[in-house]
This record gives sequence, C-alpha cells and structure tokens, in this order.
Amino acid sequence: MKKVLIAVVLSSLLGACASNDNEFLIDGKTYLADENGTIQLTQKEFKSATDKGEVKLLDEDTPDVKVSKEELDIALTDEEAFFSLIGQANPDDHVAMLVKSGSLKANLDRIVSENNWNALYFDGPDIFISSPRILNSANVPMGTMDLIGDYDMYPCIDEAEKTITVIKDE
Repeated sequence: MKKVLIAVVLSSLLGACASNDNEFLIDGKTYLADENGTIQLTQKEFKSATDKGEVKLLDEDTPDVKVSKEELDIALTDEEAFFSLIGQANPDDHVAMLVKSGSLKANLDRIVSENNWNALYFDGPDIFISSPRILNSANVPMGTMDLIGDYDMYPCIDEAEKTITVIKDE
C-alpha cells in the first residue's frame, strides 16, 4: 500500500489536535511525527482526512517556517499573524505578523514581502530584537514605523513605488 508523507510544520496548519509536540489526532487516529516533524498517512487515510477538512493539500510550496516555542505560542494568539507565517497573509492593507527574535532587518523584509511591497532598503547596522511579539498596524508604512520606533532609525516611504528605505539616525 502506498504511503503519503506529510511534513507537519505546525499542528494548526493541518487543523489537527495535538496532544503533545509530536502526536497528532487526524480523522480519529493518533499519528506520531518523527524527529523531522513528518507523519505518514496512506492515500486512503489522507483522502478521508482531506474530505473531512482535517488536512488541506496546498498546491504551492509552503514556506520554511522556523519558530521557537515562545514565538509559536505568541503567533497562535493572533490568527492573522499565524497565517502570515505560512504565506497566507490577509490581502488587505492591514499588517498582522509575528515579530521574531533576532534581526530587525529580517523582520522588516518579512513585512515588505508578506504584504506585497516591492523592496526594502536598509542602511545601517542591523539591530537585535530580543523578544517576539505580534505587530498589528493599519498598513505597511505604519507597521514599519511601529517596528523601528524604539530605535534611532527613520523610514523613507514611497507608497507609489511600494518601497521602504530605513536609515539609521545619526
């Protein structure tokens, strides 16, 4: 019998209930994920779970989502921010995203790309963000200003070209 491999990035992505980090309840059956987060279903099991809406097959590539447990817990508090992590950002102007620990520039790049802006230019040294949080803003310019507001930086925003340049304030 042929098996189908499913990479479980996040249990909510599959719409499955997780009882622990590597156990998933799909179509009334418990599956254990391996060390790579992969579970195996037969084609019949996959079809049944898909028909019931418990599993969704995406035609396009899913993004490589890497989040810490703390970041995942925070992302799960805001549905729009969670869906932005998996490439399903809300198509309107509103920005809802998880600001990850680490690079300010990488987080700004995500705001731009997830919300269909053309480019981010970042001038100056990168800044480390120590704590993850949810960013909710009316639009990309406001989200950019909110994200850099705690730092000595300012944005140059070209809404017509959909580009943002962030400059270190000297």
